[in-house]
Amino acid sequence: MVSVIVPNYNHAPYLRQRIDSILAQTYQDFELILLDDCSTDGSREILQSYAGNPHVTHVVLNEWNSGSTFHQWEKGFSLAKGAFIWIAESDDVAEPDLLKECMERLEADEAVQLAYTYSYYIDQDGRRMKTSIDEPEKYSGNGIYDAQWFRSHRMVYKNIIYNASMVVFRKSALTHVTPDFKAFTYCGDWCFWFDMMSEGKVAEVPRKLNNFRQHLGKVSKKANLEGRDFKENAKCQQRMADLLGLTAYQRRCLRGRLTKRIRKANFPNKQAVIAAYPDLYAGTFWDVLLYEVDKYTKWSGLLT
Repeated sequence: MVSVIVPNYNHAPYLRQRIDSILAQTYQDFELILLDDCSTDGSREILQSYAGNPHVTHVVLNEWNSGSTFHQWEKGFSLAKGAFIWIAESDDVAEPDLLKECMERLEADEAVQLAYTYSYYIDQDGRRMKTSIDEPEKYSGNGIYDAQWFRSHRMVYKNIIYNASMVVFRKSALTHVTPDFKAFTYCGDWCFWFDMMSEGKVAEVPRKLNNFRQHLGKVSKKANLEGRDFKENAKCQQRMADLLGLTAYQRRCLRGRLTKRIRKANFPNKQAVIAAYPDLYAGTFWDVLLYEVDKYTKWSGLLT
């Protein structure tokens, strides 16, 4: 069984479409856990209206705001009875075959810790956008990869699993996840998936079966505008570099990539962020050039 966790905070305009897309899955062996983090927009009434559905096992309404969606994730984990978990973010929408496609990979191979799909970006009204950061050109074989290889080659430069709604994972894989992810408000999921990939395999489903909604109320949108994403990304990527034991050459390639990114960015106090993380953002022309060359030579092993 899959435990589907919907952690909600003030997403009333999207909740019914989100929950209905879960209930309409072609794979029907799941329980639905609905969580609300003290919303003020009518979300609670919407969630309670689903309490009588046979799939719904919990409707938990917080009396105070926890301050982080990751605390809500943990609450969902503690309630989950399934051997598999899908964190279905409350503002996203699933295509009908998302669970089916992910579960086919997970059930076929016990070593697969998580399966992820590609995503459409949609706007606040549900219209598909041109944005896409999936990497179908890197798909190889049957889409089943050694997890440690995957996190070294696909997860250091960026979080290719950029939306929790696109992932189904084994509950047992939570034993590999440290509490570090809860210290983040923006990129905790990056650390979460990275830890989960410490052993076993990862399955890539080369179909866009998730709809990742973009709107101004998103934590990531606010973080991008304020530059908090650069601060948190620096902490996360430094952590990954240390855990992987990256060489001096690999770290220099990483610094070149991040220096190039922050130079193009425009947000208040950018120089303060660079000064706070000089090993990542204060690279030289040669660091950037080294990264550009490495994109073609792939000597660092950080790119496939």
